[in-house]
Amino acid sequence: MVTHRLFKAITNMSDDERRALLRLLEKGLLKGRFRRGYYRKGLRLPVAYAKERYVYHNFTKDISLGGVFILTSIPFKVGDEIRVLFKIGEKNDQVGILGRVARVTPEGIGVRFISMNNERKAAILSLASQIP
Repeated sequence: MVTHRLFKAITNMSDDERRALLRLLEKGLLKGRFRRGYYRKGLRLPVAYAKERYVYHNFTKDISLGGVFILTSIPFKVGDEIRVLFKIGEKNDQVGILGRVARVTPEGIGVRFISMNNERKAAILSLASQIP
């Protein structure tokens, strides 16, 4: 949707406007303007997450290769270390990823993944690509 709107806006510009936009982008107009290092995909799926010996179940709001936002009312603190468990594939295999709470809101918690490897990255990409 965003790419289509962007393409439409650019094609409706004059040649001078497109040249000006290109110069601004080549100079790095947008570099460093965004906090996030990864694209987030809105994704509501069941998730289990554990802190110490307690296990909770809820849903995600969005996910990226860098982390996940979990909808929860459980009181966590920034810096809490948790394990996040996702069911992957048709066999419902589980992948566990260690994370650290990076943000707490009334809606839930933002968790930054801290134990990513290629296998876990592939699992997250597979998970995000299977759901529309």
